[in-house]
Amino acid sequence: MEKVKFDDAFLEELKHRNNIVSVVSRYVPLDKKGKTYWGRCPFHSEKTPSFSVNEMDQFYYCFGCKAGGNVIRFVMEMESLSFFDAVKLLAEWAGMEVPTSSVDAEVYAREKEEKKRLLACLKAAAKHYFENLKHSAVAKQYLKGREIYDDTIVKFGIGYSVDFEDIINYLESQGFDKETQLKAGIIKSKDGRYYDALGERIIFPIINLSGDVVAFSGRTMKTQVDYAKYINTAETPVFSKSKNMFGINLLKKAKQTGPIDNIVIVEGQIDVIALHKAGFSTAVASLGTALTVEQARMLKRICNDVVLCYDGDFAGVKATLRGLDILKREGMNVRVASLPEK
Repeated sequence: MEKVKFDDAFLEELKHRNNIVSVVSRYVPLDKKGKTYWGRCPFHSEKTPSFSVNEMDQFYYCFGCKAGGNVIRFVMEMESLSFFDAVKLLAEWAGMEVPTSSVDAEVYAREKEEKKRLLACLKAAAKHYFENLKHSAVAKQYLKGREIYDDTIVKFGIGYSVDFEDIINYLESQGFDKETQLKAGIIKSKDGRYYDALGERIIFPIINLSGDVVAFSGRTMKTQVDYAKYINTAETPVFSKSKNMFGINLLKKAKQTGPIDNIVIVEGQIDVIALHKAGFSTAVASLGTALTVEQARMLKRICNDVVLCYDGDFAGVKATLRGLDILKREGMNVRVASLPEK
């Protein structure tokens, strides 16, 4: 499919309708002095405002950290979005239609509608799993044994799959047929039988930078198993493992409340949760794969300083070396928190 392109006239109109002072004011309190607006920079820590917004020329500039650009660049940085997604968000705020080329307009509209449907299905599933956990003594007892209590359950939206059919019946009652559930990765089919892909597991929603549930990770509650303790739902039109991370939505929230010192990358969901409980609110984890270039670039838009904190076993050391290489190549500042084996 040909990439969607924007012409100069549309981009100029977009910037005209999104006055930079109004947009920046969504995130930063501004005071007008003369012709310039001033505030504390959202990209680095400071006590004296050095962040300026020029309404006449429609640009921002920080005299402290040298960050600067137009309204699109500002939204890209604050929302951790690509150029295309920042344009879409600004167009939504301005009530503008995002134009596409005549070649791909129909395909684009169809794919957009399908993704909207899949995200709605995933959101409904997440709510149902979350409700299931409230009524499962077994699941709550398991989480209690891992020192995961109600406040953490709510923060991460943790849920529970009671069996292999419950979610199918629930989603169908909400108007989502089996084909939609399959495309969303929630269920699988074998020999004509449909079943919950994460049946009888603790459910961890995977939430993207936009705050959408795009997939799930499930952990068995059994201690001795001959199958994977953790599994993720399949890749779909709305989910790619290499481009998402567990906890990335909370990392974005942390950035929006103020500058962050660093990002801590760990191996798994429980590691992320443990660190958040201990006060490390910028911890994230890749999803069962080694760190990817796409993940590194996504993190770089949020913070340039990273701490790798993988397990101390052979696999952890190997993952650390690979992660160091990828992050360094992306120009990030990397340190390693070395954990003893076991």
